[in-house]
Amino acid sequence: MTTKTSGNHKVKDLNIFKQRIEKEFFQHPVIVNNPYTKWFKQGTANTEQVKDLIRQFSVFSNHFIVVQTKRMVNARTIKGEEAARAILLNECGVGINVKTGSIEGQRFTTPNAHINWLRKMSEILEIDMKLIGRWETGTKATHDFLNGLDKTYGSYDEQVGSGASFAIETWAAFGIGHGEGQESDNFWKELIVGLESYNKHHRISKNLKPVPLGFFQYHFETEEGHGANVWHELEESFQEDDFDEEKYISAGKIALESIYTFWLGLDETRKKL
Repeated sequence: MTTKTSGNHKVKDLNIFKQRIEKEFFQHPVIVNNPYTKWFKQGTANTEQVKDLIRQFSVFSNHFIVVQTKRMVNARTIKGEEAARAILLNECGVGINVKTGSIEGQRFTTPNAHINWLRKMSEILEIDMKLIGRWETGTKATHDFLNGLDKTYGSYDEQVGSGASFAIETWAAFGIGHGEGQESDNFWKELIVGLESYNKHHRISKNLKPVPLGFFQYHFETEEGHGANVWHELEESFQEDDFDEEKYISAGKIALESIYTFWLGLDETRKKL
């Protein structure tokens, strides 16, 4: 229950709802025990395993643009639309203020499109550029992941979109800003640590150019702001009369399960490489 009686009126209790979120979202294995990223940060990945990560991430990154566009046009408020537009245009190459999340006055450059950062990594690893970002490059797990995001994050129902957005952004930002110990368990950080080790043992030691980490480092540095934004959005949305707690929670759980599917797919593939 997230309501309490006050006279003849029922007053929503956000703190109780937050406790439910902590139980049903923040204990999900994709946040607390992602088998792929826990393995990857150990630094034992070989070149074929790193190539697979980049290929699948490129499919996610490229096709996320479509889902993000749906999130923008289905936003319930002007503020929500503007925030979604900022994320969309930043993905496409417009600079963003990492502290405020604003793109106002920022410059567009084609090399800064996030898919192009992944292409730079791919070039160094000699991955066929025709494979980068293409739907057919994705595995079934990657396709299921994107379809799950399209169903929730890209939903025409804004409350479904909001629930999925909250789950996705708080997952991506989990642990950031809460000390080195918790940050070390953030999935972006785990990937960065693993790639640093890969560069050290497979590139630098052989006098080869290291794989650039800008894509992953950038997302790690910007996620805290995104996480704060969805908390603010929840605080506003929760007080609306038609706020549907069950719909919000259900959408978030589906989104988290979709994300988990992506990582489990990577984990299965890496065992074969």
